[in-house]
Amino acid sequence: MTGITRRTALAASLATSLALPGIAGAQSWPERPLRLVVGFAPGGAADLVARLAAAEMGRALRQTVVVENRPGASGNIATQAVVQAPADGLTLALAGLQLVTNPGLIPQLGYDPARDLAMVGQLTALPVVVMASARSGITSIEEAVARARGPGVTIGTAGVGTSSHLGAELLFRAISGKFEAVQYRGGAPAFQALMSGDTEMMFDLVASYQAPAAAEGRIRMLGVMQQRRAEGLPEVRSFGEAGLPEAAMMRSWQGICVKAGAPPAAIAALHEATRAAVRSAEFQSRMKALAIEPAESADPAAFEALYRAELQRWTTLIREAGITVT
Repeated sequence: MTGITRRTALAASLATSLALPGIAGAQSWPERPLRLVVGFAPGGAADLVARLAAAEMGRALRQTVVVENRPGASGNIATQAVVQAPADGLTLALAGLQLVTNPGLIPQLGYDPARDLAMVGQLTALPVVVMASARSGITSIEEAVARARGPGVTIGTAGVGTSSHLGAELLFRAISGKFEAVQYRGGAPAFQALMSGDTEMMFDLVASYQAPAAAEGRIRMLGVMQQRRAEGLPEVRSFGEAGLPEAAMMRSWQGICVKAGAPPAAIAALHEATRAAVRSAEFQSRMKALAIEPAESADPAAFEALYRAELQRWTTLIREAGITVT
């Protein structure tokens, strides 16, 4: 390649990079519809977030974003689909806690998360709430801690390695407490067991069905696992208020990622589209109705930093606790 040809190619590349982030002026990419792969079944909270984000991102990109549900293997089937797709930025994945827990839980993961994925932009932050059955006699997070440090407590979870399981591991390891995990096949039966008193406590992402059960007196909302109160649960105390350590706190999150190696200009355009989605009135109102907090990242590097920190944190905890999925 001659010097003139090389300079011409670099100039063209720079022009493309500068054009794409503005989205409105970028007509050359994407040239065809994008697909957003979701590792969970239609109808759930993750699917709702993905479909709302896809609609708003499509408007920003002036291209259709098609949601494709690929449930199974704790979201790993969907991740594999993205890793195996071309690195052109046209195949997206709904990133979430499964991307930082699966590497520690699944021995034959099939990909290297630190090498094969690139984070694009955050969409949400999801508070994790700690609940107690009314029949347990536990009325505060302090009483739960005291019970765990004494005889121990029974915890209902939505399955090994879910946030409802790992939240309990996180808290009780931090305060040197004891618990017995009762694994159910999903969050719904675990919550039913909590309401009936078959288990004493449950950790779960905040959800709309929890408030009615609390109002009926069947469960008690003890706290949210973060420094400050959750916007959607203003009456529920935070772990920070209870004086619990940072090591006991967690928040789940969701965002968009692509296969590593996608063109930087495409990633920049996609990031701007995630910001447009998060800021849209429809996304804001629908998320807040579900007590989910809309959250955007300053740039792809910021979301990548969050992902890497979470990956290290959860991989370490899972291995230290000896948790595996068979």
